[in-house]
Amino acid sequence: MLNLNPTELLAWRGFLHTHDTLWKALDAELDEDGLNLPAYELLTTLQEAGTGGLRMTDLARSLRFSGGGLTRLADKLQTQGLIERRRCATDGRGWEALLTPEGQRKLRRVHARHLRSVRTLFLDRLTPQETELLAALWARFQAPAAPGQEDPE
Repeated sequence: MLNLNPTELLAWRGFLHTHDTLWKALDAELDEDGLNLPAYELLTTLQEAGTGGLRMTDLARSLRFSGGGLTRLADKLQTQGLIERRRCATDGRGWEALLTPEGQRKLRRVHARHLRSVRTLFLDRLTPQETELLAALWARFQAPAAPGQEDPE
């Protein structure tokens, strides 16, 4: 059986603990406005996409959601009047989602406060050099593992 050395164990458990702590704090803050982190990420992704919105399949891929998970969240946000779904103009089989004017207003209301919390809880604890290093390191995890790196056994 493989084991982690003490430094590796601290790095791994530190990542897990930090992710959990930050997620809970940021999610609780957004809950005051009736959102959660996945909903906030969906709204910001649609805002970045512009007035044309995004195909639901592209949105699910971008957000790392299953189709069913995205549908449930989109149903909730549509019921709240924050997004709209419509048939794709270029392909009548597909659906696209876009931010409604109410969704834009809601996002403007929560965006600045959320980013202040991200800065306070995370970014302010790092030097600019550490932030650059983390940004570069996270990029490594976005790419698939190289052949032979999937299972070190």
